[in-house]
Parts: sequence; structure tokens; C-alpha cells
Amino acid sequence: MIELKNLYKAYGDHEVLRGIDLSIETGKVVVIIGPSGSGKSTLLRCINYLEHPDSGAIFLNGQRIFFEATPGSAKPHSARQIAAVRARLGMVFQDFNLFPHMSVLRNVMEGPITVKGQRPKAVEGLARELLAKVGLAHRADYFPDEISGGQKQRVAIARALAMQPEAMLFDEPTSALDPELVGEVLNVMRDLAQQGMTMIVVTHEMAFAREVADEVVFMDGGKIIERGSPEQLFGNPQNERTQRFLQRTQGYAEVSR
Repeated sequence: MIELKNLYKAYGDHEVLRGIDLSIETGKVVVIIGPSGSGKSTLLRCINYLEHPDSGAIFLNGQRIFFEATPGSAKPHSARQIAAVRARLGMVFQDFNLFPHMSVLRNVMEGPITVKGQRPKAVEGLARELLAKVGLAHRADYFPDEISGGQKQRVAIARALAMQPEAMLFDEPTSALDPELVGEVLNVMRDLAQQGMTMIVVTHEMAFAREVADEVVFMDGGKIIERGSPEQLFGNPQNERTQRFLQRTQGYAEVSR
């Protein structure tokens, strides 16, 4: 469904992505792990064109999206073309990004109304169904400052799903949450995976990666260092850098338990 070819992104002299090649099949869950600053979030933001890749190519269902690369430059598509592709890719951020002046229900309805031009009455039923799906039907009339962080993130997931995307991108969706609220968000993501939603997830939640991922990708220094099934990558990592990273993170996980 999603294919990245030789993707590069730099800020000044600092190369954040250095030739990324990655394919995600329909219905699969790919979890990207790695140390802070390895380029994980930038990669997601390039897929959704929140960041402009410098070179390379991105394909969605075989269609080249967002920009046409020419030697030494990348030509962006129009704002309308970008909006059309973004509507096909749901994205959930670590800091929720809900509209504080809108109710939970209206937050979920806003995308289809504003971007797709759908009528509020037609959208409301879907929005209520999605809130029920994430366990928040009883919070539809609340405002963001009246609900917990975990609930806000579940609203953000429902909001992304309201656009009926072909795939979902999650950028460290639990990193801003108190530890006791992490589980409720991960449970919603597990349900989406079981329902066959194509997902790319950047996370530090190693247990989630082990349990839900079809493939785990380890990044460092703007490159994909190693990739494989959870059993393969966690059980028998081949690269020394991957081994060091997992020893540290799994050691911390053992202590926290």
C-alpha cells in the first residue's frame, strides 16, 4: 500500500533521513523503533507531507504522491492534491491536537465536514459510532479540557478514522500520557490492527511492538539499520547497534516491571 524509495530529508547540513526504502503491505502493522533523533517522526511527517522530502519518492497504492523529484530538487504538488492524499492517510500525533473550543463529537466530525464537504447531519452518525468504538460514546458532549489525556488520544484516533483513511500513521501516540493511561490507547490500536487497518506506528512501547507488529523496523542516524518480524528482531537481532538498543530498552522495561 505504501512504498518509500530512497527518501532523503535534511535541515541545513543535518541529514535526518538518509536513503529510506520501505514497503508496507495492505492490512499490515509496521512498528518503527529507535533512539530519539533517529528520524522516525520525520519519516512519518514526510509520508503525510507535513515535511517536504528533499528527494526520493512516495507511493500510495502504486500512485506517486506529493512531489515529483528532479535531479537535485523536489517539486511539490498543489495544495489541493496534497489535501486529497492526506484525506487518505489518518495521522495521530503525540500531543492530541484537538480543537479546544469544540466538543468531542464536533472534533470527530470536523474533518469530513471541512475537508470532504459533507453535511453535519450525515457525519454525526459516523462520529458517534467511532466514539463508541473507542469507548467514548458517553463523552460526546464534553470538551477536551474536561477529559483525560488517554481519552483525548482516543478522540484523536476517532477523528482520524472519521476521514475513513486507507492507512493510519501514529507518531508516538502514548509518549505524552501518564503511564496508567497508556494501556487504554494501545488497546484501541490493537483493535484496529485486528480489524485489518494498515498502520505505521512510531513508538517506544516495545511490548506493543512485540505483540501487534507484523514487522519491526529499527532506525538510527536517519537509516534503517535492521528490520524483521518481532520474533526475529527482538529474539535474534543481527546488527550490533540493534542489539545495544534493545539491551538498554528491555533492561529498563524489566526494571519498570
